[in-house]
Amino acid sequence: MLVDLLTLPSTYLANVVSVDGRLWASIKLDKRTPISNPAGRAVQLPYVSTSRTALYMLSGDSTVMALRLTDGAQAPVTHLQVGANMEATFAVSPDDSQIAVSVLDFSRTPVHLTLFTESLGGGNHQVIYESDSNYVWPVAWHAGLLVLAHAYGPFEEDIAKAAPGRDNPYSAISYHIVDPATAIRVYLLGACTVSGPLSPAGSGCIQGGTIDWQGNVSEPWSTSDWGSVSSAAALSPDGRWIAATRPGSPDQMAIWAPGGRVVNYVTGPGIRDWVGWLDNQHILTGSYLDATFQPQVFNPIKGGIDHPVSGFGFYAARLPTDIF
Repeated sequence: MLVDLLTLPSTYLANVVSVDGRLWASIKLDKRTPISNPAGRAVQLPYVSTSRTALYMLSGDSTVMALRLTDGAQAPVTHLQVGANMEATFAVSPDDSQIAVSVLDFSRTPVHLTLFTESLGGGNHQVIYESDSNYVWPVAWHAGLLVLAHAYGPFEEDIAKAAPGRDNPYSAISYHIVDPATAIRVYLLGACTVSGPLSPAGSGCIQGGTIDWQGNVSEPWSTSDWGSVSSAAALSPDGRWIAATRPGSPDQMAIWAPGGRVVNYVTGPGIRDWVGWLDNQHILTGSYLDATFQPQVFNPIKGGIDHPVSGFGFYAARLPTDIF
């Protein structure tokens, strides 16, 4: 699915795209209240999460809406504990039973982070981590563990210092895989700079390889960082393919196999934009930088018809989730 933050000033669109390019749903929701802080602009936290049965979307600062796959019904499911000069993001467990939430409090100096979990229907509230210097937020659940995106800092200016952190939907430079009851880290995906959306196989790396869920880095797929410089890289669900834009040809997305072999090219959005794999053959392009870029669905493995999408935005998540 695509999240469009560029078309409208105070609202965003959650665009659910099918494998044939059709727009299954387009939902307009309120953006967060802008936060004014002399230290910088508050980081743009993720707006959506997916489970096996639903798409969850933040509306405004605190209301979490659900779109059910079974019947397309929409309804509010919970409200996050967010006060003035705070922003929050969340990840719902694949079975819809739990929600993990990070809240950034920009009224405090330094910015204070609180991470908690609770039952999605309410109750069982448990703060599992707090920090004034380490900024993490939940983006998925995997094998019963909580997946935290680790960012360079709480401001957009911090993210810009580690520019590759922009090469995925979460502003992450690494992932911490933690126990959801204690926040004790079990695995660190930090031996490379992570890139592209999370995959059942792990993550792409901007430096020309992949990293798995235990933090093991592959041999380089490309000896030249997907070209001449680092580029956003999206790993297929089965781990067989990487989609990464060629730095020397920013309008071309290369489909890589291990060993540096390129099997196909499709129209790409640029070196700082990623794609999403809808399955092991189809990719959905999009852009968080260019409001006019036309997303499309391609089958770069077998070829065939390209499907333009009648919506805009960047690839944010797969619905239903394939990370569990």
